[in-house]
Amino acid sequence: MQPEHLNTTEEAKQPSIFLFMIEFVRSWLERIQSWSFRRNYEPTRLGDGHAVLVIPGIIAHDIQMEPMRRMLDRLGYRTYAWEMGFNLADLEEIDILEKKIVKLYQETGQKVSVIGWSLGGIYARDLVRRHPDKIRQIFTLGSPFRGITKPTRASWVVHVLKGNLEDLIDLEWIKELENPTKVLTTSIYSKSDGVLPWAYCLDSVEDELHRNREVASSHLGLPHNREVLKIIADYLPDDNN
Repeated sequence: MQPEHLNTTEEAKQPSIFLFMIEFVRSWLERIQSWSFRRNYEPTRLGDGHAVLVIPGIIAHDIQMEPMRRMLDRLGYRTYAWEMGFNLADLEEIDILEKKIVKLYQETGQKVSVIGWSLGGIYARDLVRRHPDKIRQIFTLGSPFRGITKPTRASWVVHVLKGNLEDLIDLEWIKELENPTKVLTTSIYSKSDGVLPWAYCLDSVEDELHRNREVASSHLGLPHNREVLKIIADYLPDDNN
């Protein structure tokens, strides 16, 4: 089934300047509001101990993902950070993450789940493309995989770091990321995202493998938003195999 509101031929509406300007404040409020939830929530199904790789967004660090990782560790998973400092959008980093996925799979004997925020979610989709046999499921949090080269309120960051993306990235690679993945995928998006158009962050189909889930969150607050954390905690035990 294809969501009616998705149309790749049109550029999605940009978030308002107001939402963009209050991103930082909203994200801290969401972090504070989720404090008790992160420490006390127990889903119906607890973790089975499988490995979960957590990837930060652009110019973000493992520090921003730490609250989520601590919660998932408490729920019975073994989380792993990406351990490469700030995410500066160097695509060579995906090669390093690929080696980590292979290593975790070999060491644990189990498929790995991957959670990626923003650019981290785009990395997650590429990891699935490379190793669908080693990845159990992925979660993307506000990841614009359907509009990587389209203008957003974060475009200036990319231009400062990398220049013109269309000159640096294989357009076939970009097109491939838009295709539905071959593993269980949950695409989380927020219509009140102040950085990215929410319509870029949804899968083009919804079926037993591909789930789009809306939350009320800022873009910067997605890694520690209560609604996001609940979806992840409730869905992580899922295994489509």
